[in-house]
Amino acid sequence: MIKKLLIPLFSIFILMGQMPPNIIIDENEKDIRIKPNIAGTEVVLYGAMPSGKKDIIIEVVGPARNISLEEKRRVYGFWLGLGRAEYFQVPSYYNIMSSRKLSEIADQSVFDKLRLGVINLPLGNAKISNTKTNQNIFNKNLKKYMLDKGQFKIGENKIAVKSGPGKVGIFSAEFLLPSNSYQGKYFVRYFIFQNGEFISYAENKIDLKQAGFSRAIWLTAINFPLLYGILAVILSGSLGWLISTIFRRLKIS
Repeated sequence: MIKKLLIPLFSIFILMGQMPPNIIIDENEKDIRIKPNIAGTEVVLYGAMPSGKKDIIIEVVGPARNISLEEKRRVYGFWLGLGRAEYFQVPSYYNIMSSRKLSEIADQSVFDKLRLGVINLPLGNAKISNTKTNQNIFNKNLKKYMLDKGQFKIGENKIAVKSGPGKVGIFSAEFLLPSNSYQGKYFVRYFIFQNGEFISYAENKIDLKQAGFSRAIWLTAINFPLLYGILAVILSGSLGWLISTIFRRLKIS
């Protein structure tokens, strides 16, 4: 882990001989391999920016997923899930981190123009059925649901900013990707603010992949779904037969 950080950090320090006009980050796409049966994978983001009274916000957006949301209504004393909204472009993960409280960095109108924050997160058009409730209400409930589950996160004061040599500041942020996170591209966007105004932007990507045998299983399921289904049925049947045989022999003895 330390070796992986040294080369990019040395590059940043070399560039610090000059004041960076905007922001310096490791622009190479990061490949992260997650293993099963662990709590998650810790990701460290870092870079350099002009020092002074400047703030930084980092936004991490995971790959899109499909999700259904039900609207429960009371019918004859029973709560039934009748209304439904089907979403097809919901980010599986969203995290917004900042060096200070968001309200202290800029006004909400600035974030609205940048489409920044959970409140501005686009969810795509939903297919709504069996209800007169409009999508705005479903969107609000869906975002609350994702926040409660921990799939959407707001991390104010989660970015550490320190003074570096010359007129340069060094920033770093850490966050956890759960082990059940969706595989694919995670887009990381960096926003620099000064005196309540947006002044600079950069971005890179994280490619999250399963490691080892679990990745082979995942690739088979994606690329050869029929073969994966057949193998799953054979494996489950064989396992059931093996367990029943073991118990039968133990009972006889």
